[in-house]
Amino acid sequence: MGFQADLYSAITGHAGLTALIGTRLYPNEAPQDPVLPFIVYYEFATPREQALTGAIVVSKPRVQYSIYDETYAGALAVADELRAALQATSYLMVFEDERGNNEMSSSLNRRDIDVRIVHAG
Repeated sequence: MGFQADLYSAITGHAGLTALIGTRLYPNEAPQDPVLPFIVYYEFATPREQALTGAIVVSKPRVQYSIYDETYAGALAVADELRAALQATSYLMVFEDERGNNEMSSSLNRRDIDVRIVHAG
């Protein structure tokens, strides 16, 4: 099982987060008219370090998690639980950036968390 499947299992298996979003964790884009709150995630960069032999030693994919909710406080609560779920994994996590904004076109509140996940291979 790759790191993506491991992370998905860890996130969807974290009781505090599933109490808030259920199974509403979507790769790349949300379905039309989703139930709030929900998370959309995508891997936007995957630098790899290799040994002199050419073998990949370490991958450091960067994943953005975008949390959407009706209220800013709700988005913050989901962000707290998402961080807790990610920190409970066996992967080294580097939380690179976190920011909030308002989706003007939909009037939803959004909180983005950018994470670098360090793992072998």
